[in-house]
Order: sequence, then C-alpha cells, then structure tokens
Amino acid sequence: MYPRTHNCTPKDKEVRLSSKKQSLTFCAAAIALLALTSAACKRPPPESSAPAIEFLTDSFDLGDIGWMSEQADENGVDLDVRGLCAIDRNVAFLFGGVGVAAGTIRSLLLRTVDGGNSWHEVMSPVLGSELIHIAFSDPQHGWALALWSVEGPGAMLLSGSTDGGKTWRQLTGFQGSQGHPIPDGFPLSMSFTSALKGEIELAHESESASMDDTREEVETLASDDGGVTWSMVRRETRERLPLEIPAVHYDCGFDNTDWELHAPAVGNSITVRRFDREQDHWRVMTLPRHFQYKRGRVLSSP
Repeated sequence: MYPRTHNCTPKDKEVRLSSKKQSLTFCAAAIALLALTSAACKRPPPESSAPAIEFLTDSFDLGDIGWMSEQADENGVDLDVRGLCAIDRNVAFLFGGVGVAAGTIRSLLLRTVDGGNSWHEVMSPVLGSELIHIAFSDPQHGWALALWSVEGPGAMLLSGSTDGGKTWRQLTGFQGSQGHPIPDGFPLSMSFTSALKGEIELAHESESASMDDTREEVETLASDDGGVTWSMVRRETRERLPLEIPAVHYDCGFDNTDWELHAPAVGNSITVRRFDREQDHWRVMTLPRHFQYKRGRVLSSP
C-alpha cells in the first residue's frame, strides 16, 4: 500500500490564512508603536535662523593702511571672529577683526541682546587691530583687548565697559616693560576677578632663543584699578605651547546658559549655537562671513 498523504482541506486553508493575517497585523502594529516611541524619545531638531548684523555707520579712516581700501571696496571684507563671550541666555558677544586678503583693517565687537536673533556693533573700531580677548567679571563690567595685527603683532589697547557692553571707552595703551617692548609680546590671556582686579599674561621669545628652543618668557601684568594702570608682578620661563585656534569655542553665561561658536576657515559661514533649557534643544544661528565694503563702511546684512 502506498503511504497516506495529508491533503489540506479548504477549512484548514482558512485557518492558516487567518493565523497568517493575525501575525502580519501584529507585526505592523508593533512596528508602528516602535516608530512612535522612537519619535517621542528624540529631541526636537535644532531651531535654525539667519540673524541680521548691523555695523556702525560712521565712515572709518584707514590712515596708514589705506592701501587696503581699494581691495576692500572691490572685493568686500571678511569677518575673522576669534571668540565668543556669553553673559546670559540673551546677551553675548562675538569679537575679532574685519579684513581683506592682505591683512586686518580694523577690530570687531558684535553684541546680541535677543539670544542671537540680531547682532549690533557696539565698539568704535581700532585701526589695523583685532580684539583677541574679552573678559567680564560680572554682567556689567567688561574689558576688551585689541592687538595690532598688520604684519605681525604690535601695540595693545584696552577698552572697558560698565554697562554690560552697551558702550565702551578706551582705558589705556600699554608701555613696554624693561627689556621687552610691548610690540614683541603676545597676550596669552586676560582675566578679571572683580571690577577692579585683573591680570594679563604676555609671552616673549626668550633672550637665549634659538631655532630649536621651545621656551618663552611670560610676564604677568596686574591691575587693581579696573584696567587703567598695570604693573608687572611675575616673570617666568615656560615651554612654548603650540598656538592653536580651536574650531569650536565654548562659553557659559553667568546664568549657566551654554553658547558655542563654530568659526571655520575663511570662506565658510559662522555658526553660533545656544542651548535653550526651557525647550531642551539647541538653537542654531548661521551668520554670513563676507560683506560689502564701501567708503570706509562695512555694509550691514539684511
């Protein structure tokens, strides 16, 4: 006898098809639930905007570096943003310089009071210089250090503010210390612990420097009158650290608001990010780097 074979009856087929449909329905429901759960766990995407930038309207006299004006008028200028200084969730500063391929034309200090929606220039420019350090001891008292940067570092000029950076006035120009004229020094850092007390570290090449020497002489200048006068309090020899400009700058305001600055090579846009704790996400602001320049004025962005 032949072995008995098992034949599926119509009823058996219906049972199997029903079971298969239930399985597919369950899988589809599980996938949909997983997608909804995943979407709920994700933070909202960063909010992005293109802030307006308003520069001072007074025409700027290039004086001894007037040879740059033709290049600026023809090709425009670029913002060289060196850093960011945060006060709180609304107020922050961008600082650096404005220049052309041949060099720096003048300093730059932009301030926002609306969390980065708009930026306004608040300090009269310093000829041929960049702002390389900004420091605040509290939300009202601030200092900005400008360094001559045409064909190498040169003289320094310090300005101060007592109204949260709304207005600035020049405090002092620095004189050379014994054996070291200021144009030979580079300011490594500037800090203020109160409205009166501050320090600036200046780096000089060691007197015995050679091609293979990695040492530098560092002078510490101190002020106890809010930056009006300075005196040297320390001089020491240190190993020279490589001068690196970070691709990302971080700062935290006095209210613990986190800010970030992304300022890559010339030709790319500038990105500022601020963390909104209420919305639990980063707000991203993309600023243009290149601007038109006419008759001593940087033309504001729309």
